[in-house]
Amino acid sequence: MTWKIALFIGLVGLLMLVVSAYLTRRARLLAAGRPIDVEAMRADVGTALDRDDPATAVRIYRQHTGAGLLEARKAVDQIGRDRR
Repeated sequence: MTWKIALFIGLVGLLMLVVSAYLTRRARLLAAGRPIDVEAMRADVGTALDRDDPATAVRIYRQHTGAGLLEARKAVDQIGRDRR
């Protein structure tokens, strides 16, 4: 009986991962189709960098652009260098 419960929990976890990946991809595709207000995005990212919160800056950049994590991190680093 316990192996059945463990199998069920594992399958539910796997299903949750697949659904999460699907929704993330869909959100990125939707974000890619809308225009990006570059000035507003830079201002929001700059505010987060001023607070010394690079993780929030990366999150904000990703929300505005739909970029991946590595691409967003590099872009935020560049924005930080440009602001100096």
